[in-house]
Amino acid sequence: MRNKKGLTLVEVVVAMGLFGIIMVALFPAFLITNLMNITSREFTDANFRVQTEMEEIYNASKTSNDPDYVLDDLLDYTCSLTTCTKDDSDYHYIATYTLDDPIAGITNLVIVVSNQSGNPDYGKDRAELQLYLRFGN
Repeated sequence: MRNKKGLTLVEVVVAMGLFGIIMVALFPAFLITNLMNITSREFTDANFRVQTEMEEIYNASKTSNDPDYVLDDLLDYTCSLTTCTKDDSDYHYIATYTLDDPIAGITNLVIVVSNQSGNPDYGKDRAELQLYLRFGN
């Protein structure tokens, strides 16, 4: 009488072969999903940072009617004409502004956040936010 408590060597080899074929087919899906998660996290983080930066500029805009003063002196940007830049450990910020309505003092402000490191898409824009502000009011 045969022992029915275990598997034969042939059954184990066939099972391992099927498992190997299935894993070879599915493994790239796991890699792509991981890359998508990393990229999604970067976009979410960049959107949070650009929104936080815009809120700081909005709050600082109430104290001064000069966008250059708000960005350069209060928020540590380096400004040249109407373009200001700032770097931190992970991201590069570019803020550009134009005075759209001189009488009302309406300023169009655009902030773009680019990635500094960690992804092969180095330097590509991750988030952009545009806001119309009235400085000094």
